Amino acid sequence: MKTQIIQLEPHDDHISIRDKMNWSKTPRILLVFPRRRRLDLDLLDLKLLQRHARSLGAELGLVTKSLEVIRSANELGVPVFESNLAAQREAWATPEAPLLKRRPRRKGLRTAREELRPAEAKWRTHIAARIISLTLATLALLALLVAFIPQATITIEPERGTQTLTIPVRASADVQEVFLSGSIPAQTLRVILTEERSLAASGQKAVPSQGARGSVLFRNLTDLPVSIPIGTVIRSVEDDSIRFETEVAALVNAGIGEDLEVPVVALTFGESGNLDVDVLQAIEGELNFWLTATNPAPTTGGGDSFVSIPTESDRTELYDLILAGFHAQAQDAIADELTANDIVFPDTLVDLEVLDETYDPPEGETGDRVTLTINAAVEIQYANEADLAELAQAALSASLQPGFSPLPDSLRFSHSDDFATNTLGVTSWQMRVEQELLPNIPHAQIANWTQGRKLENATIALEENLALESAPEIIISPSWWRWLPLAPFRIELIVE
Repeated sequence: MKTQIIQLEPHDDHISIRDKMNWSKTPRILLVFPRRRRLDLDLLDLKLLQRHARSLGAELGLVTKSLEVIRSANELGVPVFESNLAAQREAWATPEAPLLKRRPRRKGLRTAREELRPAEAKWRTHIAARIISLTLATLALLALLVAFIPQATITIEPERGTQTLTIPVRASADVQEVFLSGSIPAQTLRVILTEERSLAASGQKAVPSQGARGSVLFRNLTDLPVSIPIGTVIRSVEDDSIRFETEVAALVNAGIGEDLEVPVVALTFGESGNLDVDVLQAIEGELNFWLTATNPAPTTGGGDSFVSIPTESDRTELYDLILAGFHAQAQDAIADELTANDIVFPDTLVDLEVLDETYDPPEGETGDRVTLTINAAVEIQYANEADLAELAQAALSASLQPGFSPLPDSLRFSHSDDFATNTLGVTSWQMRVEQELLPNIPHAQIANWTQGRKLENATIALEENLALESAPEIIISPSWWRWLPLAPFRIELIVE
């Protein structure tokens, strides 16, 4: 029988294979799978190819080594051959059509309903059985209500105990953590202080305010006329710093002994310019070779004004005042940086260190007041409250009596005043610690004494079994219910 052989490629899928099958006009179509590369065709793809072959009036066969494809082909009844030649020689087995199962006849709705709802047993329809069932259901409901609906809150205030210890404490900067033996870290606090004060200046200083004036008599030493430019300087022979200058230009006539008087003014203000007669005799410059000079009359008009200036005693007094105030300021600054229960070691206070000091006005300058600003630092060692509390709690926990628990926030500690710091920087003292204790009362025990009892009986049971500061308070909800719940989890315990 004629067979159409179609060689498949690895990239083929059931759609491309169907397209190749469309060209077949033979009663058999043999699909040859590639040998070395896998061609993925699942059961559904193979089923679709089989149906397409039947629609073309042909029978489908396969040549493949893939076990997965062979299993799918066997399930569909598609013959599988080892080679093209085997497909030509061997007979193609025609798969038998599966037998169709006949569906059972549908039952009527009435019959189906009767089967789903079988006849009720006769004893269940008896009036006595129904009364008993109703009674049992009612009792069960009442039991549930009694067990779970009521809720009770029991508030008790047991008698408290006090635990007290005295602990030797040693604080050192070399310790990094709290030890039960009593060693704790010594913390260092450095506080920067700033203080500014001012005082009225007590000194006086003369300040030149007016320049002296006068005249100088120039005498010619040559046979030629000599010109005197304006601004020619004449100074004192006693003090080189006292200098005058001519206010106008002048000309001394020719001839030895010819003279001319020229007005002059002091170059510096102040009383130092008021000179006696014949003090101005030195001429600056070349004119000194041709002329002589002298003041025939005293120079007058020079004046000084007096202004305030801080003295050294003012600065010393201001410095001492600020340092004295620093000691009180240091105490306040340290207190602001620490908490209420931090412990300051008085033996570790480092002397005040002056970082810088600034005077206004600076030394040598005038002013009605002098202001001093000092920045200083002070260091001190202290014990941190958290470290002290940790040490106290650890010591108390180590000696806690069985059956008791510490009352929250009841820890207190106090210190002796005999702080001692040795040469190694270790500060020692005694610390007294105490805390309040509460007895451990299990909730299950409270429930065992009270559950299911009347309010009065539960109160009596608590008072008989517990040492209480006051009578227990029991609140039941709903308020009209007189018995405590049977279920322990419906009883809430509050310990004050």
